[in-house]
Amino acid sequence: MRKRLGFLALLMAPAFALWATFMLGPALWGVYISFTNEALTGPAAANPRFIGIENYQRLLHDPLFWGSVYRSFLFVLGSAIVGQAGLGLLLAVLTSERRRIWPRVRLTGRLATTLCWLAWVTPETLIGWCWISFLDYDGVLNQMLSALGLKPVYWLVHYGMPSIILANIWWGTGWSMMLFKAALESIPREVEEAAEVDGASPWQRFRHVTLPLLRRPIGVNILLITIWTYGVFGLPLMMTGGGPGHRTELMTIYAYKTGFKYFEIGYGATVSIGVLLITLLLALFYHRLLGREG
Repeated sequence: MRKRLGFLALLMAPAFALWATFMLGPALWGVYISFTNEALTGPAAANPRFIGIENYQRLLHDPLFWGSVYRSFLFVLGSAIVGQAGLGLLLAVLTSERRRIWPRVRLTGRLATTLCWLAWVTPETLIGWCWISFLDYDGVLNQMLSALGLKPVYWLVHYGMPSIILANIWWGTGWSMMLFKAALESIPREVEEAAEVDGASPWQRFRHVTLPLLRRPIGVNILLITIWTYGVFGLPLMMTGGGPGHRTELMTIYAYKTGFKYFEIGYGATVSIGVLLITLLLALFYHRLLGREG
């Protein structure tokens, strides 16, 4: 038994070494420099010093950080919980081959599923450029409005937060749809057929039979997409850069600007740890809810 465990440990050693080098090491270093005044320029760049919890005290009284927390909450609520989870569930029901609702329209369920999945696997950078070309002042949407005799709109300026929410919904809905489709197919047919025999309408079957059986997959999906969406960085940075002003400055963008635009690496690491702690608290909250459901 010991030889077998030793052989398994030997096989896992390279993977663990890579994980420790590229994941654990930088994470521990980030925690350390959050207790220093590390900077990219100035005297602190040459001679950083240990300052204890000063960065964390500053974080608690930083209105820009708490503003980014509020905007990140709106972004997650709109694009993940309401948008991706809600739209993903709707598309999963419409494209379910068992229910055969979607084939009544021109676009088949399989084609819709493929298109949504392609959006999910498309690189974030390409998604950002596509939405910029669509919502820019000289973009496709304003050209369509001009063709209809309407005035163009500065979408990314006047409607920055709705714009990045919409882009993130379009990008991530495919994941929720695929998860819910798998959950729908796992529901025993006998349960739905029994409700149909009892005279339940399609809405009643969905409301009182299907939806309760999907409660746990919905909870797991919301947990995952909440964590992922709090970590979204490239898409909103490309589209709005956190502007105009600070109106679309999410926590991830604020952490990036603090460290690499204002050159305060120590405080930027503190902001990143704040983001991590908030995400962790949400994950624990969802975990407790899932435990109660179980």
